[in-house]
Amino acid sequence: MSKAKKRAVWFAWAVITAVSLPLLYLVDPPRNDSLSSIIIVSTVFLITALFSFRVQGTDIIVLQGIGLSAFLIFGLFVEAIMTQFGILVYLMSQRLSKNDLYRIPVNSIMFFGVSVSAAGAYYGLGGQTENIAHVLLSFNLIPVIGFYVAAYLANEIIIYSYRKWLLRVQENNKWFDKDMIWEAFVTLLMMPLGISFYLMYSSMGLAGMFIIAIPMVALSIIIRLINISQDLVRFLQSVNHLGQKLTEELSVDHVMDLLFSKIPGMLSADYIYIISYRFPEKPKILRLFRKQESENFVPFQQEADVSLDVYRQGKALIGTRNQDMYPFLYALSDGHAKSFLSVPMMYHGQVIGVLTVASHLSKAYTKTARIGVEIIGDFLAIALENARTFEIRKKESEQDPLTDLFNYRYLMNVLDRMYNDLTLSTFSVIMMDIDDFKTINDTHGHQNGNAVLIGVANRLRSTVGEKGIIARYGGEEFTVVLPGIDRNICFAMAESIRQAVATDPFMIYIEDEHRYRQIHVTISIGISTARADASGPAELINNADHAMYVGAKRKGKNRVARYV
Repeated sequence: MSKAKKRAVWFAWAVITAVSLPLLYLVDPPRNDSLSSIIIVSTVFLITALFSFRVQGTDIIVLQGIGLSAFLIFGLFVEAIMTQFGILVYLMSQRLSKNDLYRIPVNSIMFFGVSVSAAGAYYGLGGQTENIAHVLLSFNLIPVIGFYVAAYLANEIIIYSYRKWLLRVQENNKWFDKDMIWEAFVTLLMMPLGISFYLMYSSMGLAGMFIIAIPMVALSIIIRLINISQDLVRFLQSVNHLGQKLTEELSVDHVMDLLFSKIPGMLSADYIYIISYRFPEKPKILRLFRKQESENFVPFQQEADVSLDVYRQGKALIGTRNQDMYPFLYALSDGHAKSFLSVPMMYHGQVIGVLTVASHLSKAYTKTARIGVEIIGDFLAIALENARTFEIRKKESEQDPLTDLFNYRYLMNVLDRMYNDLTLSTFSVIMMDIDDFKTINDTHGHQNGNAVLIGVANRLRSTVGEKGIIARYGGEEFTVVLPGIDRNICFAMAESIRQAVATDPFMIYIEDEHRYRQIHVTISIGISTARADASGPAELINNADHAMYVGAKRKGKNRVARYV
């Protein structure tokens, strides 16, 4: 909702309150001025508001049921005040953020409308309020039913209008749906409660109130505790499910992508970030998430962040007040973060990182949230270490350690996949060999020979770029695979590679002379194109290799030859 609409709602609430309360007092003044009765019923309203519970996704507040008894005992004015008080207590118990405070006037206006509509229906159907306990279930039953039906319809109409005109919700804003049916059923259940409360008061006074109020409140508390237990079970199940999914990922990026996509759906998280302490002297941010995009860049300093205390203490920390905010988190959120939860990521008994979530809500994180996020932190540590180990081993198995190019094994796997991909009609291979490399090794030493191999690999990267896959075939031989490239374009690419190597000299270090010097290096190249030249990877490589030796090496080196 826009700020203008929020201001309009607050203004409308102020006007409606200022006008409605005096009118209600004049139209239906208090009928019972017993202070003890008012205090007891108000207390019941307060307790039932605090111990609301949830059924089928709908928040049930028992004060919806006892509203009838308050109306019959005290009149519309007092019932409206008590309902407003109960709704305010309920909303405060929900820990509303600053951005959600507009819900207070919205709900206040809605329940003013519900109170007035229900009382109007009661009176309109001939309902009486004086000495009616003995005839409530006979002559006044229709007005009582009208009271609840009117309250229900007013509630639904106001909610529908609010969603349509203020929130502009078009999708899933149906007038009649399953939630409406369920709310109607709940309203039906509330009616006997209101009637019972009034009858017990009428027959036994305050004692009757206590007789009906105590089990009613106790039942609300019990159901609320059951709700909490069910929420805890569901939360821990989601934590366990996320943990299992995290440990199944074999990529560090995929692990963090999954984490950052799931956490905001599990608890309030406007900010999420992970600090790595694998190297404690140089901690760094692995990933940062902000619910609302921001260009505000905040350089990380461990002394300014909660992660340092979590790392040192090895236990979770929760912040619930502005003064609890650490400078880094305060700057990161532009001062909007009101609470945070930071947990250690434990691996083999050591803290290897810290996971922090923060919210714009005050007191957003409970002990349950701490337990769940601690479990997630441990799963995350295991998942990141497993993924990191897998990536290292994969890199070692697929990459040449000297040049950091792909190796022979990876090259052949790529060619196998290309031959199996029937949508790829053509692709080419470039085989190259450094000319007179043995002489370079014998004359200048193997260390300088390795430097030349690294230099050739770097020039291959800069020349080929993203157009192909570069591999060290073995020794002084290199291979480039060019997907979707025919023989003519392949020849042009091979010539570019030859020139890139031959044109500029290479630097080597002469240890005996303690100085650098330049040497010129050339390569001989052979090319072959699939699927015309070969029916399989080995044949394709052999044909390019044959072209290199027969068409380039034997004809003077430093040239490109096609397979024919």
